[in-house]
Amino acid sequence: MNGLVQDLRYALRQLRKKPGFTLVAVITLALGIGANTAVFSVVDAVMLRPLPYYQPERLIEAESVNSHNPHSSAICYPDFFDWRSQNHTLEHLVSYRDSLFTLTGLERPVQVDAEVVSWDLLPALGVRPEYGRGFTADEEKIGTKVVLISHSLWTSQFASDPEIVGRGVRLSGDLYTVVGVMPPSFRFPVNKPRNSVWTTLAVDDDPNDPHSNIKNRGSHFLSVFGRVKPGATVEQANQDLRAIATNLSKQYPNTNTRHDSARVETEVAYLIGDTRTALLVVLGAVALVLLIACGNIANLLLARTRERQREIAVRSAMGAGRSRIVRQLLAESLVLSAVGGFAGCALALVCTPAMLAIIGNSVPRATDAGVDLRVLSFAVIVSFAAGLIFGIVPAIAASKTDLISTLKEGGRSEIIGRDWLRASLIVGQVAVGLVLIAAAGLLITSLANLVHTNQGFNPDHLTTLFFETPDAHYKTTRPQFYRDYFEKLRSLPGVESAGGVMMLPMTDDGATVTFEDPEHPLPEGQLSSADVTPISPDYFRALQIPFLEGRDFSARDDVKGPQVMIVNQAFAQKFFPGEDALGKKLKPGAGGATPPWREIVGVVGNIRLGATQREMRPAMYVPADQLPDWCCLYSVVRTSLDPRSVEASVQRIVAALDKDIPVTQVRTMNELLTSELAQPRFATILLSTFAGLAIVLTVVGLYGTMTYSVSLRTREIGVRMALGAQRSAVLTMVLRDAAILLAAGIVIGIAAALASASVLQDMLYGTGARNPAVLMLVCVAVAVAGLAAAYVPAFRAAKVDPMVALRYE
Repeated sequence: MNGLVQDLRYALRQLRKKPGFTLVAVITLALGIGANTAVFSVVDAVMLRPLPYYQPERLIEAESVNSHNPHSSAICYPDFFDWRSQNHTLEHLVSYRDSLFTLTGLERPVQVDAEVVSWDLLPALGVRPEYGRGFTADEEKIGTKVVLISHSLWTSQFASDPEIVGRGVRLSGDLYTVVGVMPPSFRFPVNKPRNSVWTTLAVDDDPNDPHSNIKNRGSHFLSVFGRVKPGATVEQANQDLRAIATNLSKQYPNTNTRHDSARVETEVAYLIGDTRTALLVVLGAVALVLLIACGNIANLLLARTRERQREIAVRSAMGAGRSRIVRQLLAESLVLSAVGGFAGCALALVCTPAMLAIIGNSVPRATDAGVDLRVLSFAVIVSFAAGLIFGIVPAIAASKTDLISTLKEGGRSEIIGRDWLRASLIVGQVAVGLVLIAAAGLLITSLANLVHTNQGFNPDHLTTLFFETPDAHYKTTRPQFYRDYFEKLRSLPGVESAGGVMMLPMTDDGATVTFEDPEHPLPEGQLSSADVTPISPDYFRALQIPFLEGRDFSARDDVKGPQVMIVNQAFAQKFFPGEDALGKKLKPGAGGATPPWREIVGVVGNIRLGATQREMRPAMYVPADQLPDWCCLYSVVRTSLDPRSVEASVQRIVAALDKDIPVTQVRTMNELLTSELAQPRFATILLSTFAGLAIVLTVVGLYGTMTYSVSLRTREIGVRMALGAQRSAVLTMVLRDAAILLAAGIVIGIAAALASASVLQDMLYGTGARNPAVLMLVCVAVAVAGLAAAYVPAFRAAKVDPMVALRYE
């Protein structure tokens, strides 16, 4: 122990003697460790930290799938009930879906996000209310209206009233009984922190509708999670539900042929979803940045070791063994890494909030990230590992000092100019830097493709907003309410057009239904399907979606008029190739228990429902006024003024029609588009930042290596120039050495970039993972940056005075 303390004290003295070296090394380490710590804080919050429920490792998510199509889909209530009653591996199985309510009876109406769940939500999660109780099985029965409310809603709207349990609250015009208040930390789903109300699936059972969603096996819109029984595995649950789904497809071929299997995965894996690849790519990138930083410091230590050769030789002559010298030099490296790690943690504290601002809501649970004890422990481990990585090779190399020749030559035995170890480090840095820059180039190209992709409509000067028209008040008068509302809205100054849509573009929201085609009859279980969207007149005009054929909907297309529909170009090309779609009659599965036949009266251009949608999907549009039971429409308003300027006017119009309806979710279409691109944007920005940092460190490392090499060869250069070598020849000689290192690194980097390209494939849009143009541009950029870094020492070498050089050393 005394020897270790002595080594550490000596290491501190040595670092204080060289403040310039120490400062450069600490800054380099702080950048690498700080970046790794900040990224790990997000990875830890999203992927490693357990969910905030009892025994979260037993929680699973179940989805319906088609055995011939790997894409998952939601499930219907009848299938859920069968899964729940017939499985043998799950302790609980819970359905849930997003909803919203308008809370009235207070000072002002408030729209609250809600979740409709089966009764055993809390037992499945292992959570208890702060006040009151959870749901009971009887509260799934038709007509039951009970709610759990969040702690934040309880404090903000009910003044933390301890008597709230048992009281009635009015939600969307109906009276619900509050049975419990949840703890402040409770969130469900975990990626929906704004949810304030939870109610049972009884709200989906309409006593006046014999074909309500509860009984409709063709209405798929539910998500399902569960808790496996003690001793059961996720794979056993997967096989269990898959067998049930297969049996249901045989029992109900008309509705379940496309839902003949199931998929079960852990709840954490489900929540992470597609973000796993992006997070791991970013984490891998910062790890490579740290590796480059370690390479730089290793090169600095190798250079410093040469300066200390006489000291090391003297220590050896006095009896210090190789292991003792290695230990002393490693102690210096570890002290350096500890200081760099401390600075890195400070940098991570500053950078983590900035990184979270870039990520936004695109990554579930990322908002929980922060530099806590777990993250600090990671930083300590990384700092220790970095100290070993950059310290072990220079320490071993220094311990091999030739004692006799070093002492004879005054402490500086000559090292060849192109030292293989230093050269290898630079080649590796160039290769790693090129891989990162190539990946960043691909993501930048992909993001540019997404930003400039034609979405099928004009998002400029477009405002979107939402308000609820609850069934309790508007079940029969909703069409007239919207007609009056849109008439007033279109009369506002600056409003060019306005329409309504049930599923807003750029939200990845949508509904898919099957349809019958009398010209191409198929068995009911094999019917073709397409997206369906209820809209109001003027919707296409508001979005500036072009009409290719036919006409738009009008006020005459109501429940009393002929049943009509409009399809998009993708639909016409897929289902009526080489034919005229106008006048065709189809029966989409939307419009009540017995959907009517509808005539196609128009064909419009394709639009994307999500910014990352890879191909245009077939879509059908139906007049909302012709549907017997629908709620509610998003408003889409095109204005010649600032898109945000219409918000106050819309609120006044709605308040004049009904003071208990709040206007919410006011966003411009460009804001929605920006939100849709949040995930690819954050991955691109972070990876590009780290790639830029990597190339800066690489260039600095190359500059240091070439400068050191020139200093070692000063005498040689003087001799060459004394014998008649031109300055241009010296300049070429030094640049040639740098070019050889760069060329070797670029070749290795190209091979590594091509070998690892498939990792990014799922993150790219409109470009391949092996884009030759991007790779060529990156190679040129790395070569130019590297040669620019080498030019300064090369120029200095060419300016050497031969007489001064001959007296060097």
